[in-house]
Amino acid sequence: VTVTPSVSSSNMYSLSWPEATAGSGMSVTHYYYMINTAPPSTLATVLSNVSTYFDNETSTSVDLKSLPGVNKGANIVYVVAIDNSVVPNYSPSNYITGTFTLNSTDPDNVGNLVSSDSSIKSQSKWNVTLTWTEPTYMGAGNLTYQIYRSGNGISFSKVGETVGLSYVDNTPLSQMYYYKVYTKDGANAVSSGTNAVSIFPTGKWTSPASLESEPIVSDITTKKAKISWGTDRISDSKVALGTRSGEYSEEEFSNSNMVTNHVINLTNLSPSTTYYFVSKWTDEDGNTGKSTEKTFVTDSAPVVKSAITRYVSIDSAQVEFISIKATKIKLYYGLTTSFGGVKELSTSTNETKYSISLDGLQDGSRYYYKLNQFDLEGNEYQSSIYDFSTLPKPLVSDIRIQQIKNTADTTIVINWNSNTEISSILSYYPIDNPSDVRDSINLTLINGAHKMSLSSLFPEKVYVLSVKGRDRIGNEAVSENIRFTTATDTRPPVISEMTVDTAPVGSSNTNSQKSQIVVSWNTDELSTSSIEYGEGYSDTYQLKSTTDYTLTYNHAVVISGLEPSKVYHFRSVSKDKANNTGYSSNTVSITSSISNDATTLILDSLRRLFNF
Repeated sequence: VTVTPSVSSSNMYSLSWPEATAGSGMSVTHYYYMINTAPPSTLATVLSNVSTYFDNETSTSVDLKSLPGVNKGANIVYVVAIDNSVVPNYSPSNYITGTFTLNSTDPDNVGNLVSSDSSIKSQSKWNVTLTWTEPTYMGAGNLTYQIYRSGNGISFSKVGETVGLSYVDNTPLSQMYYYKVYTKDGANAVSSGTNAVSIFPTGKWTSPASLESEPIVSDITTKKAKISWGTDRISDSKVALGTRSGEYSEEEFSNSNMVTNHVINLTNLSPSTTYYFVSKWTDEDGNTGKSTEKTFVTDSAPVVKSAITRYVSIDSAQVEFISIKATKIKLYYGLTTSFGGVKELSTSTNETKYSISLDGLQDGSRYYYKLNQFDLEGNEYQSSIYDFSTLPKPLVSDIRIQQIKNTADTTIVINWNSNTEISSILSYYPIDNPSDVRDSINLTLINGAHKMSLSSLFPEKVYVLSVKGRDRIGNEAVSENIRFTTATDTRPPVISEMTVDTAPVGSSNTNSQKSQIVVSWNTDELSTSSIEYGEGYSDTYQLKSTTDYTLTYNHAVVISGLEPSKVYHFRSVSKDKANNTGYSSNTVSITSSISNDATTLILDSLRRLFNF
């Protein structure tokens, strides 16, 4: 910095300096100069005291003028620059300087000027106390110190003077003020004036604000509450909270806003809990007040009770429960306790019974579920975990078909297994007659091994069979169609209960009288009827009756034209539908010589045969 003149007997100097070089893309917008005071650490300090840090805008020179803060002897001028960045770039170490000398007889400025706040805040009396040290050069001596004050840092006016090294200024308002002190000697020579000091007198409170309205608790829910109170002057707001009297959490609920009407919203509380609290407030001077301890109880949480699973099937179930004080229920469900599925249901806060249906489930699987409740504020509460198992899908397996040998009718036995309790149903038909479907049913519910037989089948016939069953709620298991062929029928009918009755035919007074016999018997399968016979005792049969091809279990054949009172031997012959022939044992009988009514004789035989 070039100071002109560099040496002078009076405080009149001009300044000039070279242009500063801004950073890339920037330009210099302000130069600031200051006398005998180094650049401060922050730009904010530069901007806040225009009577110490002089804004020369973009000009690089200062016309000849009286400079403040100049003392006898060597003096230093400092110059800094800032750019046009959004946040202007400033560095307290990036400055240039120039020196100049004052050879004047005027007294120096006082040293170490300090301002302090000596206000009485409770009485709204705003006082500023200024202190300083004696100047190094006192001129003619007999010094008087003149006090100048400014409200804007530009226009100063004298507010008092003193011969001491301090001064108390009674300011009219609590606002920012700037002060300079001028030294006047006995020869009425006056110094250049100090650089300005600034202060905002506010004073301090020595006791906390008074409580004007006691803390009250409102808007209590399961997890929240609001605490309100009032003080007679502004303070911040705090609440110390705990679940035991006199024992509070280290972390307090707080609001730093300075207010007289205090509100603290408490959050993350526990339902159905008694809380103890004190309200606190601290003014701007650090004085803290505290209320007496008070209590409140949070609302109870919503609950779910009597949860039960009904109507469980292979792929669905219905969950029933009672909800109290909940606005919504979320049912989480899945094959593990991690769940995965979720259903929502809006509910009344009154105690009410509800049900939620679950569909699309896997059969034969264990499911876990929980019924979380939501309160009026949307807080979610965890419930217990329940479980149920879907019914297994009925299946039939391991089907085995076995034909029974040496039976009167063609008979098969079917064995199979089921994985759950189901009935037993066999549906079958001959492959050459699909419309002739027949069912054999056993409604007893069996889990595991099943067994049923089918009889009266045609031999050497291909059949189509399906094995079925239904569980207790109607789910059906059906096997694939199975083909089987019945074996050839090689077993003849078995003849039993054979009887022979004889009777004469015609008049006893004539030689034309003949005798007749009625032979009756039973077979264990449907068969034809015929009799082979002959005279005398023999095991050969010369004669044979007409064959009755009607298939029946009960047989009767009448043989007429036999000689009366004569020995005959007989045997019954029956053929089944497979043409297997069954024979009775040889039976010997003597024809009757007594004339009886043939019809009566036949009827008697039939009565014995059919037991009526």
